[in-house]
Amino acid sequence: MTEKKPQKASDIFDNLRAKFMEQMPEEDQAAYKRFGEKFHSSFNVETGAPIDLSTINMEESLAYVVESLKSGLHPSYLSEDEVAMVRAGYGDEWYKKWGYGEKDIPHLNTNPPVKK
Repeated sequence: MTEKKPQKASDIFDNLRAKFMEQMPEEDQAAYKRFGEKFHSSFNVETGAPIDLSTINMEESLAYVVESLKSGLHPSYLSEDEVAMVRAGYGDEWYKKWGYGEKDIPHLNTNPPVKK
């Protein structure tokens, strides 16, 4: 009889990630991979010092935030910078795209409207 090894916490997260990636369209998988590669190459792992953050562009950052919202992240968890980025990309009432109202985002009014 073979003995079952206890599952490590990292195995659980690896399984969750694999299931998530299987369900994601190939185009989104490629975008996440490119973002991850740029992110991990943007700092020195030994010192933590940034290398060149300009390689991660706004479009990729916006795509990451949008994918988080599509996956169920509540907009109140977005930083002010992320809210400003989504507002710039989707307009002043961006939150309605994901079925939320103005009252659902406590820090919504801390960013001035985007000028068009």
